[in-house]
Amino acid sequence: MDLISCAKAEVIKRHAFFVEWFTGRAAEEEMEISLRAFAPDMTMVEPDASMIGQAEVIAMLRSARGKRPADFAIRVELVGARQIGNDAALVIYDEHQVIDGVKSARRSSALFTADADAPEGVVWRQLQETWIANE
Repeated sequence: MDLISCAKAEVIKRHAFFVEWFTGRAAEEEMEISLRAFAPDMTMVEPDASMIGQAEVIAMLRSARGKRPADFAIRVELVGARQIGNDAALVIYDEHQVIDGVKSARRSSALFTADADAPEGVVWRQLQETWIANE
């Protein structure tokens, strides 16, 4: 599979895992596999412009297990993707969430690099999320 296809698959599959994890349905073993998708030097710019690193992302994910209701949903719409150099891909996607009937959306750009040990063959290096006005 090419780098862009791997990066797109990573976005889709990681968000599917988040739904299972946040609702408490995913096993701990699945989290351990999922964590291999985040590079040690990963950074995330949250919608409020705060920046966190891989350790904070992992801590946030671990603490969120089972904190969402059973009907929590995430829908991902791929907006675009392009390869940057030989081993990097940029994916832009919209993430729509529904929590207790309340909808929210954010547009994200994520930079991935190839990593054969990662679940989908790429790791998250940089993620920036921006709120999208209510639909």
